[in-house]
Amino acid sequence: MPLRLPTGRAGRPWLVRRLATARRGAEVLDQKRQALLRLERRLAELLSEAEADWTEAAREAETWLARAAVIGGERALELAAFYSREPARIEIAWRRTLGLAYPAEADVTHAPAPDLSALGGSSALVYAAAAHRSALTAAAAFATTRLAHERTAAELKATTRRLRAVERRWIPRHEEALAALELALDEGEREEAARIRWIARRQPARRREHRVHASTE
Repeated sequence: MPLRLPTGRAGRPWLVRRLATARRGAEVLDQKRQALLRLERRLAELLSEAEADWTEAAREAETWLARAAVIGGERALELAAFYSREPARIEIAWRRTLGLAYPAEADVTHAPAPDLSALGGSSALVYAAAAHRSALTAAAAFATTRLAHERTAAELKATTRRLRAVERRWIPRHEEALAALELALDEGEREEAARIRWIARRQPARRREHRVHASTE
């Protein structure tokens, strides 16, 4: 779709202003892209660490649960579950940077633990309960970091797409329009100059013709 320029010479300053705005916008978008790229890489490293921590914590919790089941039996596990009905609570702290909102931290509040020894639970059951709390904390950290990474990666992709659109389509389109307009203006000026010279050459001839015509009368 062709650009709708102001008519005449007014089109040139209009295009120059739009080009200057586009170039400043491209610089800002590129700075944002680089900052997002650094953030995305840092979050990717944190995500890898959080996943490893969660995997290890989940394995530890599973191991102690199996031991508690062998030592104390299923009855002990049922009692522990019955007296641990209150759920844990997770609060997510959000951060906003570069126009992007993403979860920065997960604060896990565990429910009060029942006295498993008084319920006849073994030491393995106590360790299993503690391991599951640690696994929940690690899972919350992993999920928070993964969501932060996903949001950052999506914003990075969108910013890169906008930057490419400005650099590869918007700016070249206006540069071409400006070049075509300047060429047309130059041609118009040359034509006007040629017309003025032609008129200037014609004036002395007309004056001579007028004098000759006057003398014959």
